[in-house]
Amino acid sequence: MRQLKILLLLVAFSCSVFAQDRLSLFISRANKYASVELSDYRKRLCVEYNMSNNSLDDYYKRCGRNWGNVGLALEIARTSGRHMRDVCDYYKRYHRHGWDRVLIEIGIRPGSTCYKPFYDRIHYHSNCWHEHYCSHCDHHDKHHYKHYKKHKHHKHHKWHDGYDDDDWDDDDD
Repeated sequence: MRQLKILLLLVAFSCSVFAQDRLSLFISRANKYASVELSDYRKRLCVEYNMSNNSLDDYYKRCGRNWGNVGLALEIARTSGRHMRDVCDYYKRYHRHGWDRVLIEIGIRPGSTCYKPFYDRIHYHSNCWHEHYCSHCDHHDKHHYKHYKKHKHHKHHKWHDGYDDDDWDDDDD
């Protein structure tokens, strides 16, 4: 019986870590795309979630000045049916525990009816941001990391003043 409890705990923990990884991947990909095409990213969020630029600016401030967090919060609001203001309040209260905790508090948890559709949409948007970023990088070489020349590492020579103290101890004589 004890082994079964440990196994269930391990499975629950691994599912939680996997879910958090998907959220982190979404946030990082959204931030990467926003870093090279912010105006297009903002326009897509406004169209997708039917909101104004002023509202988007407000949510940006309320979500830790992080565009990936804004995209994630907008999707949480859409999936849960909550107002974006409420999602931002949950983020403010629980952000130090991670987005997983925010999702649980809002009601998007394993077994709920909105869990799978939420992660399907997160996966879809994550792939979109990644494709847009890669497309941008293909057209603008300066943003793509593979095109940077590697810096050569030069050996730094120690300064020698002509005095050689080669005995085994480090004193001056």
